Amino acid sequence: MSTFCNYAVLRFQPYPETGEFANLGIVMLCSNGQFLQRVETRTRKRVTDFFDKLDPSIFRRARHEFADEVKRVAELANANAGDFALQMGLFKHLIAPSETMFRFGPPGTIASSDPAKTLDELFNRYVHHDFDQREEVETTIKRRLNILLKEQFVDRIYREERLGDELYHVTFPFVWRHHEHAPRQAIRPLSFDLDDPKSILDKGDRWIMQMNRLTKHGGMPEDTVFVCQAPQSQEAKRIQSYREITAELANTQHIRVIPQETPVSQMREMLAETVRH
Repeated sequence: MSTFCNYAVLRFQPYPETGEFANLGIVMLCSNGQFLQRVETRTRKRVTDFFDKLDPSIFRRARHEFADEVKRVAELANANAGDFALQMGLFKHLIAPSETMFRFGPPGTIASSDPAKTLDELFNRYVHHDFDQREEVETTIKRRLNILLKEQFVDRIYREERLGDELYHVTFPFVWRHHEHAPRQAIRPLSFDLDDPKSILDKGDRWIMQMNRLTKHGGMPEDTVFVCQAPQSQEAKRIQSYREITAELANTQHIRVIPQETPVSQMREMLAETVRH
């Protein structure tokens, strides 16, 4: 006999303005009265390497506190297994939108004959898959760009820099200044391989906002290049969102978009152009 289970994926998102997050766990409320949860508490380096500007001690402490809170809610819910309304209230309260580093994605529902097994399957799908295949997407693109820039542009020196002023600034991993004057070119990888169309649009909108704000604070380079990864899923709505947001980015003054799968020779030519406007 199948049991209906409401579940939500726990995300670690220390910088909401960028849209990047790492999946860290699953919570699940089932119609048979079970409240199940599983939070990744062993892996740290992969997360802190991805969010390399974050103090690892902050992540460790915050994760420990949030995992304890999830466990407390699960224990309270399971102690009231006969009161589904109370359990649902606890579930909704736990996954409600928040402004903390730990937040939950949109809830889903799944039918299962073995909720504990389903919890493991969802955990492996969202959390382990995230760690093993996706959590270093932008870091991987950044490494490739680093190699390309060093090999193909021996006359340029790219450095990580924070552009802007004391009131507002944005960090780019690759900034080139011609003879140490104003920044000539800034390059940053952006992955839009996200879980839903809205996340893709939200991430792009945040970067457009940041670039407009950076312009007002005098930190916009002559040429800003976003090397973008498309969603790996061929879901039509995700692809549509990606095309829409990259078109809007490319139509923002001084910004260019280059797909990350562009061949090296072609990417070199595109980066060598530097100024389009």
